[in-house]
Amino acid sequence: MSRRRRAGGVLVLVVLVLVVPVLAVLGAAAPARAATAPCTGPVPAGLTRYTWHGPDGGAWKTDGSWDTERTGQPLAHRAPNYDGTPATDDSLTGYVCVLTDTRVLLDDETHVHVLALQVAQATLAVGPNARVMVYGGPAGYTSTVAADAAVELRGSTLGGPGEIDVDGQVLWGATGTGAATLDNDFCDTAPGEGFPPGEQVAACAGVSKTGVLRVRSGGTLAVGGRGVNLSDGYRLVAASGGRIRVDGGTGYVAADRDTAIAVEAGGTFELKGDGSVFEGVANNRPDGELAHFTNAGTVTKSAGTGRSSLNVRYDGSGGIDVLSGGLSIAGGATVGATGTVVGGARLGTGSCGTAGAAGDASRPCDPATSADDPLYAVYRPDRTAAGVAVVEGTTTDAASGDLQPAVDVTAPVASGSLSFAFHDTALPAAPQLALFRRRPGLASERIPLCRRGGAIPAKVTACVTGRFVVSDEVRFRVNAADPGGRWTLRPSGVDFVRLVDPLVGSRSGCLVMHPSYPNVSTQPVRMARAGRLRVWFSTVENTQATGTLVHDRTAQAGINQVPIRFSRNGWVAAQARGADGTDESSGAFRVVATPTVTFARRSKAALAGRRLLLTGRVVPGGKRVVDLYAVRVAGRSGLLRRANVRVRTDRKGRFTVAYKPPRAGRYVLAVQVQGKDGLTTAMSRRAVRVRVKAPPPRPPAPAVVRDVRPAEQTTTAPTGPTVDPLDVLGAFYPGRAATCAFQVRY
Repeated sequence: MSRRRRAGGVLVLVVLVLVVPVLAVLGAAAPARAATAPCTGPVPAGLTRYTWHGPDGGAWKTDGSWDTERTGQPLAHRAPNYDGTPATDDSLTGYVCVLTDTRVLLDDETHVHVLALQVAQATLAVGPNARVMVYGGPAGYTSTVAADAAVELRGSTLGGPGEIDVDGQVLWGATGTGAATLDNDFCDTAPGEGFPPGEQVAACAGVSKTGVLRVRSGGTLAVGGRGVNLSDGYRLVAASGGRIRVDGGTGYVAADRDTAIAVEAGGTFELKGDGSVFEGVANNRPDGELAHFTNAGTVTKSAGTGRSSLNVRYDGSGGIDVLSGGLSIAGGATVGATGTVVGGARLGTGSCGTAGAAGDASRPCDPATSADDPLYAVYRPDRTAAGVAVVEGTTTDAASGDLQPAVDVTAPVASGSLSFAFHDTALPAAPQLALFRRRPGLASERIPLCRRGGAIPAKVTACVTGRFVVSDEVRFRVNAADPGGRWTLRPSGVDFVRLVDPLVGSRSGCLVMHPSYPNVSTQPVRMARAGRLRVWFSTVENTQATGTLVHDRTAQAGINQVPIRFSRNGWVAAQARGADGTDESSGAFRVVATPTVTFARRSKAALAGRRLLLTGRVVPGGKRVVDLYAVRVAGRSGLLRRANVRVRTDRKGRFTVAYKPPRAGRYVLAVQVQGKDGLTTAMSRRAVRVRVKAPPPRPPAPAVVRDVRPAEQTTTAPTGPTVDPLDVLGAFYPGRAATCAFQVRY
């Protein structure tokens, strides 16, 4: 289950500037404040107040650690802990006050269901399988975590249909424990999902999905380096001064389709590492719909060198800061009026998912995203370039399509960084832009993106390190080993929409085989105007369209779905006629090819401890190394692990693998095949399901030996297959572990 000034050899240039309208920062209206249950003075009529007076490190469930008060009705000490009986149900009448400098432990026998909870000075350590649910109830009370308080969730559940205001710290899951969950209610009676039948608390009778955790000024909701769940319509809000933070390279939020995350004006959603927001469960929401993420504050990726992703329905004009690595956001997100993407970082804002109308930039990612199978949109370069002078101009050269005026850089000049700023109040919106250079005796060349760390790709002398949008300007910075030539800006004639440098047609991290060999990957390509579109494949990286022609046809203006066939690792580039009448290339993007495996039989039966055989074939043929992976699936999923069985194929790619399942159960077996010959090592996309039974007991030896007549011989027709037909296995995907880990899902 489930972000400059001239110094030394730096040359600052000035060109025409393109306008990007200032985007208003829209804040969500603050909801009416609910009352907080009083922790001093009289107890409201009909309610019960629980006040902690136990020792530091004491257990929540200890009755003697609580003062229990009800107006006009002295009560014996009792912990606010529901044990399935009506007498312990506080969901409509009880509220809790933990107001002393102490640490309170909640174990797996602690089930808190109350109107509201106030925590000040204290730390609630909520352990695995414990739950804390607040209902607000008819009184509408709000729960609070004060600025000097903390709640730690480790494999536990927090939530309920009431509101929780956080001015302090909430740890939403940490490494080394199970996934923590924020959930609207615990009222489901499905096995393993909620209360056992007949044991629901009274508040379940009228429960609604109104639960919200609001992080207020100075407060933090932190995901401590592991995956967590946002479930069942629950909402998160980062109010002004509040921060929701996902830490580390393995932290992520699995957000159900009916959940929501809102960053209000002044609030922050921070990816402090390579974490992401992925899709959780559907909850009866349609395909094409993901969790709703609204940003009127700031989304920032502040650490990590890899790619993070917000696979959500993204809205809002808040700022997006990418200070390290890459961040991809589905749909037409913009960097915002206050956002920035530093040099070497990348922001992906392209559309992805199912096909739609040409040029439709608001399509969300197809909802098949998870921590195991992320989707990444196209990366567009951005970078701040402070101290750049601006030359005004509003004309466009109709013949070349260049935004005027062009800028000449006379060689030889010192190599270094060129900074460009573009501004044009006559343009209503920023088109897809690209930077070009023409040098004497050479054709106009498109300046490609730099590689990681600003490295210049092979066979070129300049690359774009970043692009930055501020107010009414679009600014570029270029790393140039040879800055000479005439530099111009024009709308991009051709570009891939969803390609992610450096991987195309492949998953990032650990690889799963393509469905077929040779593989055909359908990629959207955006054309500025209708015309001839060609896609080239090359085994060496180059920025020009050369190599083997793999696609050649007339394309429409806008987005075209282009099938790209490739049978080995290499690079692809799209080519079309640019605005100046010459051919323009998108630049090179890497593709990764893998072999494929088919099994002779995908469903088998076996006995524990006895050998079974798997036969299959690798395409293309040739001698390769095959490693067996296996998992005994106890529930709905499990991680494949290497079985220390290795064989080699024959020259036709055929192989046979022997395996002894250690005990009875349901097994899934797959193989990983080494690449070679221009291919990449990958896990087989297909798997074999094995139902393993315990061996029958040996019959006891007869006590008396005697002659016996042979029994009559009879035959019966078969009543069904000897092996259950193979269920459709959900595809298994690379996990997010530090090493290769592949997850099987039924």
